[in-house]
Amino acid sequence: MEIEKILMVEIEGLSQTIKQYSNDNYIVSYANQLTSIEYPKDKIKFSLLVERLFEWYCDEIENIKKSEFTLSKDAHYKSLSILKELNNILQDSSK
Repeated sequence: MEIEKILMVEIEGLSQTIKQYSNDNYIVSYANQLTSIEYPKDKIKFSLLVERLFEWYCDEIENIKKSEFTLSKDAHYKSLSILKELNNILQDSSK
């Protein structure tokens, strides 16, 4: 999928999923900022946000899987998948 389509359709849900789970101010801030990105105008900022959230999710996903208190685990798996796709697209386009 193209970045613009992902931004139109998926970013709000991804952002909400992260904000409902995390109480880390930096992570919540990154998730908030994603929803106001003007792509491709803010491509550098967008790339940084995606990279940081993707790294955070990679580190956090095992805790999410194991937690009996985490709701909507499927939404977290989907969010991680979207961030991975975005990260791959952005890395490929910077080559």
